[in-house]
Amino acid sequence: MTGPPGASDTGPAWWTEVLVSQRLRLTYLSLFGVALLVLVVALSVVVASDHSRRMFIDRQNDAERYAELAAPALATGQTYALRTDLDEYDRLYRVHAVLVSQDGVGVLSSSGLPDDDTDRYRAAIDAALSGERSAPAGPVWPWQSGPMVVAEPVGSGGEVIGVLLTVSPTGPLRRTILLWWGLFAAGGLLVLVAGSVAARGLARWLVRPLRALSAATEEIAQGRLRRRVATSTGPPELREFATSFNTMSDRLGDLVDRQRTFVSYASHQLRTPLATVRLRVETLAAFVRPEGGEEQVLALDEVDRLSRICDALLAFAVGDTTAPEIVDAAAVLDDRLRSWQGVASRGGAGLTVTAPAPLPVLAARDTLDQVLDALIDNALKFAGDDAHVEVRAERVDERWVEIHVVDDGPGMSDEQRAHAAEPRWREPTDRNIAGSGLGLTVASALLTASGGGLDLRAAHPRGVDAVVRMLAAPPAPLTPDPDGKPHGDADPAGTRAADVAGAR
Repeated sequence: MTGPPGASDTGPAWWTEVLVSQRLRLTYLSLFGVALLVLVVALSVVVASDHSRRMFIDRQNDAERYAELAAPALATGQTYALRTDLDEYDRLYRVHAVLVSQDGVGVLSSSGLPDDDTDRYRAAIDAALSGERSAPAGPVWPWQSGPMVVAEPVGSGGEVIGVLLTVSPTGPLRRTILLWWGLFAAGGLLVLVAGSVAARGLARWLVRPLRALSAATEEIAQGRLRRRVATSTGPPELREFATSFNTMSDRLGDLVDRQRTFVSYASHQLRTPLATVRLRVETLAAFVRPEGGEEQVLALDEVDRLSRICDALLAFAVGDTTAPEIVDAAAVLDDRLRSWQGVASRGGAGLTVTAPAPLPVLAARDTLDQVLDALIDNALKFAGDDAHVEVRAERVDERWVEIHVVDDGPGMSDEQRAHAAEPRWREPTDRNIAGSGLGLTVASALLTASGGGLDLRAAHPRGVDAVVRMLAAPPAPLTPDPDGKPHGDADPAGTRAADVAGAR
């Protein structure tokens, strides 16, 4: 009992490829984005620190120069020239300058100091009066609004006689830092976009060989053993894996070809001897005593059974070598109904077929005919006298068509249904019923080769529901056989049924 490949798939192969590609891109972009963010933040801190340090050094040098000029002015009381210089300095650079005497009293000022940070000014003046020079207070951040304060001691004869205090607005500095940060952000965004494009190409480069391997695996699972994958694209590890995959496929194809050749050759070679044996056993009828007639019939039955086994083996060997094509399942069902109606009537059983027309499916030529022959034959043989067999077909979705062969016989247990498609398996109570024991095995193999599957379920209230799943095909003109039938002959049930019929 088998299911069609892909029956449990959650989505088409291209959607899986998209998901894998997106996951790879997300992983790459996440790592790349984190690294880029760390780099941009580090550069932003460096730029803010560097510009703040350079402005502080510049203001400290100016304060030191004016402190040297302030020493004689404080000593002599002649501050006019110094006041003129400080006013010009304030006018050009908007830097407020204040000269404070040794006792902390302001001597002169270029302009009024902002009075919103007087505690900070007083702390800087007190530190300078004690002989300490101002130290950098760290980077100036764009969200800060306070000025830069620099206090330089004014010395004379090794003694601090005053302090020169400068208060510089940081607006231009903050705007410069913001400009650099904006440039870094724009550059980082451009790099991120470029990284996204590169990640997409890298993901495709990695996923493309995986997609090819996935498609090749699916085709090989469906019986197309000559499928190979390219070994010239992708990373070295995947190219090596593709080479190993092709080697495995070659080996598998050779083994399967040998098996098919052997089974086909053996079946062909056995047909002629079996036909000869049957003919000779039949010609012995005139020489057999009446009491030996029953033994002759048993011998003929045994020869017929061996012939059916050979035919089933041959069908099993070549069943998955034919390419699928579009077949009208409804027409095949009608054809099988005509072939089996007489057999069912002679056995006292009923046979009905229900199918919408047309019902196109993908299958190798004669596959559906042989599968239905095996399933209907099993249903009529094992359901018992006066049984009813219903064959109905329906399109369950856009991809699949299901054909149910339902009987109202005694049915099978779960364990029996699980083993029914195994070669030569039979219930001990059914071993005397004619058949090769390969019918369901061959049917399952033929369906698998066409991309479908066979599933045995319990019917209600009793019996077996044999479900044939086949790939649906779009409506298309069907090429009839020379005798006018849609890719399936209407051999009498006695010939085709004997070829592929088996026991459950």
